[in-house]
Amino acid sequence: MTIKIITDSTCDIPLPETRQMGIEMVPLSVNFGDETFVDKFTITNKEFYKKLQTSAVMPTTTLANPQQFIEVFNRYHNDDIIGIFLSAKLSGTFQSAVIAKETVKRNNIYLIDSNTTTIGMALLIEQALKYQNEGKTTQEIIQKINELIPKVEIYAIFDTLKYLVKGGRISASKGLIGNVLGVKPIIHLQNGELTSIGKERGMKKAITFVFNQINSKSEPDYNMPIAFAHSDNHEYLVNLAKNFPKENSKSYNIGSVVGTHAGPKAIAIAFFNK
Repeated sequence: MTIKIITDSTCDIPLPETRQMGIEMVPLSVNFGDETFVDKFTITNKEFYKKLQTSAVMPTTTLANPQQFIEVFNRYHNDDIIGIFLSAKLSGTFQSAVIAKETVKRNNIYLIDSNTTTIGMALLIEQALKYQNEGKTTQEIIQKINELIPKVEIYAIFDTLKYLVKGGRISASKGLIGNVLGVKPIIHLQNGELTSIGKERGMKKAITFVFNQINSKSEPDYNMPIAFAHSDNHEYLVNLAKNFPKENSKSYNIGSVVGTHAGPKAIAIAFFNK
């Protein structure tokens, strides 16, 4: 029996790349008023950020629904399915997958709450694919991914927290630090918990803060892959990435669903702790 790895579009792996990898991506959607776009499928990242900065309407997001997962599960009815999805603390998408599994009544569907999103998920998915290519069994892959999940950390620098506040992902009181001109809020995500950990005036100082924070508070395993991402801010992504080993590193663009909450001009790093 073969293994099919499934994820959702918030992993921010480009759609053509997931197809090359043989991974099935279930999309979430982003809405600008009455207009709905399917993340990765009917709106590109470039189109999204242009619309985000010109639209009079703040976008909202829509989770992947159970029917989407049912259709995908039925497409691979002869395969073991390993699903790795964004944190249940951040979205109801994982619960939709659970409902779909209960509906199709199959015992060979294994659903994993990644406790992270965007490039944190990307790291886990690519490790799962690596284990699959090494010939590991379904249960071996699941065990290894579950062991890695608590080790994943994301540090992100935002241009503003207004999008996270608007989307209910962080409190309005914490969002105030992102309303001061030139101040860059810094966010930490681990074990599904999104925490505001600091602020610096200007992106360069914020990058230095993140570098120092990682060196003092974390223990990155540089033998494992590192991921970087940006929401229409490649210049400062390069400035962040140059502080870390180039080997095993990869850069991504933050897509429309995560970008709805992160806003434009954000940069991030994700890694595994030892």
